[in-house]
Amino acid sequence: MNSPANAPAPEPAPNPSGKKKLFGERLVEAGIISAQQLDLALRQQQRKGGLIGQVLVELGFVEARKVAECVAKEAQVPLVDVTMQRAEDAALKRIPYYMARQFVALPLSLQGQILTVALANPFNIFAVDALQNESGLAVEVVTAPETDIINGIEKYYSSAENIEATIAKAMDVSNLEVPEDESIFNLTEADAAEAPVIRLVSHILMRAVDQGASDIHFEPEERIMRIRTRIDGVLFQDILIPKVMQSAVCTRLKILAELDVAETRLPQDGRATLRVRGKQINLRVSSLPTRHGENIVIRVLSSDPSLLRLRALGFAEDVYEKYNDLLNRPFGVILVTGPTGSGKTTTLYAALNELPTMELSIFTLEDPIEYQMAVIRQTQIREDVGLTFAAGLRALLRQDPDVILVGETRDTETATLMVRAALTGHMVLSTLHTNDAAGAMPRLIDMGVEPYLLPASLIGIMAQRLVRMICPRCKQEVKSPEKLYDQMGLRPPKNLALRLYQGIGCQECRFSGHKGRQGIFELMLVDDKFHDPIVRRAGSPEYARIAREAGMRTMFEDGLIKASNGSTTLGELLRVIPTTE
Repeated sequence: MNSPANAPAPEPAPNPSGKKKLFGERLVEAGIISAQQLDLALRQQQRKGGLIGQVLVELGFVEARKVAECVAKEAQVPLVDVTMQRAEDAALKRIPYYMARQFVALPLSLQGQILTVALANPFNIFAVDALQNESGLAVEVVTAPETDIINGIEKYYSSAENIEATIAKAMDVSNLEVPEDESIFNLTEADAAEAPVIRLVSHILMRAVDQGASDIHFEPEERIMRIRTRIDGVLFQDILIPKVMQSAVCTRLKILAELDVAETRLPQDGRATLRVRGKQINLRVSSLPTRHGENIVIRVLSSDPSLLRLRALGFAEDVYEKYNDLLNRPFGVILVTGPTGSGKTTTLYAALNELPTMELSIFTLEDPIEYQMAVIRQTQIREDVGLTFAAGLRALLRQDPDVILVGETRDTETATLMVRAALTGHMVLSTLHTNDAAGAMPRLIDMGVEPYLLPASLIGIMAQRLVRMICPRCKQEVKSPEKLYDQMGLRPPKNLALRLYQGIGCQECRFSGHKGRQGIFELMLVDDKFHDPIVRRAGSPEYARIAREAGMRTMFEDGLIKASNGSTTLGELLRVIPTTE
């Protein structure tokens, strides 16, 4: 049984034989891991290599911090928290990136002739000698968890200053004078750190992920290639790349995504995987021929959907409870509506995480599959071979499903099959493009679903938008909130405190005043009151009236609550919902 994470490591038992025991054995003696866990880790180490401590961490048998504590004690070096201190530029300049990666060494500070370096393996005397020779300084060794050191290396060596230096170095590579030459990319993984263009692309991608970008645009122009990143729904200018490097950068991106590097006349789509701060990040890569070259856009996809939770998306407690009740029903159709980019897919994945996946048979039909989820069977739609949403849904109904997630309701056949699946005892989750929850039912009827089928199958509709949150670092309360309401053409709500907040802008939020996004929601619960209006094909205003009388808050009202409690601003609310009803 593992010790608590914050408990100090117990002293190992004395060893009467005098023979020095291996590190894993000493962890067993200290009660940090079991003998069975060590045995499994040793087998894994034989297959894949690596230090036993890191293998134990990867298998989840022990926390990285606990291993680092034991290593520090044995090596008699200080244990530091590299996540809580900033590496000095003067120290970073003494050790090149490739050497930092090779030895898993992060230069932290430079005082006089002493360079302090965090080493994942402080017993590596060869690394210490190499670092001293390279820097010309005496190296003082400290240690930290390996993942923290790797994260620090990528963070500090991926700064704008280092990107500019990499561009300058790449411009000196002679084979860039012939853009079609791909020899610079025919390298082993060990050589990657030495290739300037490979390092440049890696730095751009990792920095964008660090900043929380959802999309990275590589845009060719007449004299340059422009890089822009979409952060919290807004595009920001990043860096400009010399035109002579454009072909090499595009080729590198296409190689990462396993696209045809020789094909520049047709659009292509592919996928790539990137490890940032020890986490796997999935990328969706799209290339499009333009007048000045290939435009490449990369969508950044989180690789850990298990972290998605409904409460974390911005659900109010009462809305969360009602939505969770819908998910726990045995059958029915639940829709999530909103425009492209409003977070519908994220909400669906978070909903799946609320379900007992080991007790249910859950299938998804997606185009594309954005997150990989354990236990759940996921199918990629391929319309080119006839695997449409409708065809996939017909096949899934023969797979004994309990829950089916249909990525998008696009046509009459899919909509009708979803409704019939719910009527035969299945829970169906899907998305629909409507402006609000009330518009979903007229939309389904317009798509060809018979009205009499809806009251018995459709149980809930969630409409949503995404608003940018106020940066917590520079958030300030607005002195005259009533004036701001007046400037926006709004009446202050009577049931809310007359308080508003705004971000004044700081380096943390790129001086935008905003950092991160959350949802604003309206949840329409479909019950018997909707039966007659649906059957007689009523318009969306009547459905909205019925839902309001039953207590539904609109998205705008939900946004006002979030503005009042300091989560977002009135300006941001009006940006995503221009009308105030």
